[in-house]
Amino acid sequence: MITTFTDYLLRNNIVAIALFLPALLIVASLFYITRWPSPRPVQSRRADRFRASKVPTHLDTIVIGSGSGGSAAANLLAQSGQRVLVLEQHSVTGGCTHSFREEGCEWDTGLHYVSKAMSDPTKRAGAIMSFMSRDKQVWTPFPSEAPYDEIVFPKDEFVQEGAPNEWSHKFFDGTSRTVDSVVGSIVDPANKELKKRVNTFLDICLDVHYGFVALGISRLLPKWLQFLVRDKVEKLYKYAELTVRDAQHAVLSLGYSADDLIKNCPKAPEGDEVDPTIRRLKAVLTHPIGDYAVQPKEATFAAHGVTAAHYFNGGAYTVGATQNISTRLTSMVRSFGGEALIDATVTGIIIEDGRAVGVRVSNTDELEECSSDEDLAKVPVLEIRAKNIVCATSVYNLYDKFLPQDLPTVQKFHDPTQRTVRQSNGHVFLFCKLRGDAEEISLPNHNLWYFNGYDLDSAFDKYFENPTQHRPPTVYIGFPCSKDQAWKKRFPGISNCILISDGLYEWFEKWADKPVRNRGEDYLEFKDKLTRHLLDILLEYVPQVKGRIEYYHLGTPLSEETFLGSYRGGSYGTKCVPEMFAPINRQWTTSPYTDIPGLYLAGSDAFLPSVTGAMYGGCLSASAVLGKVGTLRLGHAILSHLAKRLRDDNPKLSRVEAYILAIKKFIGE
Repeated sequence: MITTFTDYLLRNNIVAIALFLPALLIVASLFYITRWPSPRPVQSRRADRFRASKVPTHLDTIVIGSGSGGSAAANLLAQSGQRVLVLEQHSVTGGCTHSFREEGCEWDTGLHYVSKAMSDPTKRAGAIMSFMSRDKQVWTPFPSEAPYDEIVFPKDEFVQEGAPNEWSHKFFDGTSRTVDSVVGSIVDPANKELKKRVNTFLDICLDVHYGFVALGISRLLPKWLQFLVRDKVEKLYKYAELTVRDAQHAVLSLGYSADDLIKNCPKAPEGDEVDPTIRRLKAVLTHPIGDYAVQPKEATFAAHGVTAAHYFNGGAYTVGATQNISTRLTSMVRSFGGEALIDATVTGIIIEDGRAVGVRVSNTDELEECSSDEDLAKVPVLEIRAKNIVCATSVYNLYDKFLPQDLPTVQKFHDPTQRTVRQSNGHVFLFCKLRGDAEEISLPNHNLWYFNGYDLDSAFDKYFENPTQHRPPTVYIGFPCSKDQAWKKRFPGISNCILISDGLYEWFEKWADKPVRNRGEDYLEFKDKLTRHLLDILLEYVPQVKGRIEYYHLGTPLSEETFLGSYRGGSYGTKCVPEMFAPINRQWTTSPYTDIPGLYLAGSDAFLPSVTGAMYGGCLSASAVLGKVGTLRLGHAILSHLAKRLRDDNPKLSRVEAYILAIKKFIGE
């Protein structure tokens, strides 16, 4: 009897324990997920120069590169409680978001504008930036009544009889306004068929955007939940197989729907478009090609669609120098016991037992002073250890420069049967200082884009074949002084201008080994010919700056390689061609994961090109480092921040309503 009763108690205790432990685990997990580390005082200051005494001990993560992706990953990991070290090879942090000063003027280098969503803390991009900067990063949205972008073309008389012959085409926030503007500048707005085709084309761009939202979510979900977004991701990959030229032909020339386009997209005919109206429509709707920089016959429609949709609601620009972004984000790293150091060149990643365990670092200035292998051998190298390594300076630097070349995964990367993508092309930048305030000169407060004719593929082909003989196919013309509300106070009586055109690294490769700022007379002569093209375009389309240019300087892909650490001067990570999304290449791009435990990617190659795309790549990298439970914790912190902003915007919302709305906005925008 006693034995039976004892057995009964024992059995029921085991049952109780079996029920209690999972419940306890769930409660403990919920407690952990909903308890984010308390904010710490943040002193916003620029990074210190690299030296051994500045390196913190007991590091959790080392981030190589401090651009949009690296700064985001480091910031989020630090806020989660990690001790993080950011290593930047340049003399300032920021990568493509850094700014520089010369001759009493200032210029941005890569952040020329972002989507209006970045300026709104109740939108996904703006909420993440607000969370990372503690609302310190402020933006100015472009005015809604004015265009955010304007494309200008040379005069062209190949136009349908009776149709407008406009040389300027404007893009506004809101697709309906843009459709009316674009169609009205090319054809009779009453032409319902063409208007329908333009709307279909823009709707497909938005569909691509939602595909990338699904792709990003898939990187956050465990494999057993990825079926929730699988259909949207697979649809995205089908769009990605198409070129911009072919997609435009199907939708704008033939009137295909989205379903028709995916099922059977025809190949566009060779040569230039023969219909004058469709020809103009295609060229104008190639905007914003400059933000991914691949000509229509080569570019993946996925890159075009997501970039176009990114700006459907307009643009924004920073208040103050773009440099402030990385300064504010990396200062947070310091407040949690980490550090951000400049002049720190990573020469290799340490692999032990198949795992990334640290990096080798030398001082950039000392390396630049070397003129021989003997000199390089004398430069001190510091080994720094950490549990995780994040490479935010491109997948090509990672596999070509940082990793031991005998690793199987490195050999796989270099095997043309295992990888068919390459780095993006570079750019040529002309930085101009102007005498007078923006208002005095009547400078536009939106972006100008020069397109060299309506036959863009032909313009690209001619330019790439002979860049000194032909004008660039596209040129960005921007005036940060008219977009930055703080500019006039910071630089009274001075304005600035930046012109950007495509530039191939191969044009400059023969001077790559020459000393910086002393590459020879032939290099300067070549640069001068490219400069003349850009100055002529500036004076032709913004004639009011004539006589006001006090200083100008041309940067090349070699500048990007030297100062930004860009692999072969590439501006946008991986070149946005259809192969980028092919199954063979998915292990190398649009993902923060690598085959090496403890090693992750951040930035453009972890998700998408552009400042915002790289920021999302940094978020995905932080998620990968933190793991699934850590990702839930991070996600809850950001969603709670967004929910608070939504309640500030609408006090009638309850906390639960605001949180649910935050989730909907985060996954649905």
